[in-house]
Amino acid sequence: MNVKERVILRRVPAYDPDFIRRVIAEGIDELGMGGRIRGRITVKPNVVMSHPKMTPSAFTRAEFLDGLLAALEERAPGAPPIAVAEKCGAAIPTSRMFRRAGYYRLRKKHRIRLRPIEESRKRRVPLAKGKIHSSIRTSVEIADRDFLVYAPKLKTNSLTQGMTASIKLNVGILCDRERMWNHNYNLDEKIVDLLEVGRPDLIVTDAIEISSGGNHLTQHGRPLGLVIMATNPVAHDAVCAHILHLDPEKIDHVRLAHERGYGPIRLEDIEISGDIGLEEVRERTKDVETAFIHADDLRANIKILSGEPYCRGGCHGVFIDWLYMIRDRKPRLWDKLPEWTVVIGKYKGDVRAKRVMIIGSCSEIQGKLEARRKGRIRGCPPKHKSMVLWFFLKAGVVNPLFRLDLIWDAYICLFFSWCRRLVKGRF
Repeated sequence: MNVKERVILRRVPAYDPDFIRRVIAEGIDELGMGGRIRGRITVKPNVVMSHPKMTPSAFTRAEFLDGLLAALEERAPGAPPIAVAEKCGAAIPTSRMFRRAGYYRLRKKHRIRLRPIEESRKRRVPLAKGKIHSSIRTSVEIADRDFLVYAPKLKTNSLTQGMTASIKLNVGILCDRERMWNHNYNLDEKIVDLLEVGRPDLIVTDAIEISSGGNHLTQHGRPLGLVIMATNPVAHDAVCAHILHLDPEKIDHVRLAHERGYGPIRLEDIEISGDIGLEEVRERTKDVETAFIHADDLRANIKILSGEPYCRGGCHGVFIDWLYMIRDRKPRLWDKLPEWTVVIGKYKGDVRAKRVMIIGSCSEIQGKLEARRKGRIRGCPPKHKSMVLWFFLKAGVVNPLFRLDLIWDAYICLFFSWCRRLVKGRF
């Protein structure tokens, strides 16, 4: 008889580190993982971006990580210091995001090493089953660990058909150049390639507060009061999809991971345990908006003309994400956006408009263009910070992330991060 993969759902009403520790410790024992936690332990949270005002619900909370670290240290008292490894959003120093997330304060309580992946020693790892990547370059804390723990934040995400959970977390094991390479219509295959290196031994998900309904950085949080634990990433993400009222077989990176043999995707092949049932959780999330939409269906003053290929994980998705930042954090600006026509992909037809912006290096208009003002934002896809900067300079739109403190992080602190990497030889 086949043994089903187990996913544990536990009630955790608040960010109380000691209560979180007890729940996670019990989950570790229920999953039979206590004896395996030894040697070089690496924890990878989700710190794509952290800012107390603009992105307060985008990252794994410090209180959650506090409880997780305590539970791991109880099970591995003689192990070396635990490495907390992550690479945040492209072209932003992870060290700054660790600081804004409150992770540096955890060093006073726990024997940990905070390891921004871009500043760590690297190792190139060949992939036997890669469809997009034949090899990847990541930190030694990810490549050479003995026990890998993923601590995702459960979120909706318009670039990945509505959800970020454990498998999507793998994008953060890459540095910027490899991270953005094929971050387009190949994104789902790319994400699954990374499971060959970033396959966690234990998953402990922060769903005490989830975030939903807009940009995966700036969208708003809502209480769910849940911790999700598992050892199989596909089973874990399939359950998370159902929590968000999504079909896991219609989330391509989850389906592809299942098809490559990484785990079960159907609920009948998964054992769900804990002190709260899936249906009760789904009742709490019945009105969650995932914000997953085709670019042509988005209604705003900015008109989108889509061409081929449709890059859900690239230019189309990134532009929708940029618009959602405004809807999330500057709703008054949403209705007052200047009228622009945006072209993404190879658009077949003539374009006549007052203002035209072309998004992406490969986008083009295969017809006549008549416009008073024209602009282009290059990249494949453009980084979020490029979209924020160039729409301000070329269109006068002040995105919510266009703030002095974040400009300091994204440019001045990034320069010093490069200097540290240059001195250490860790590019």
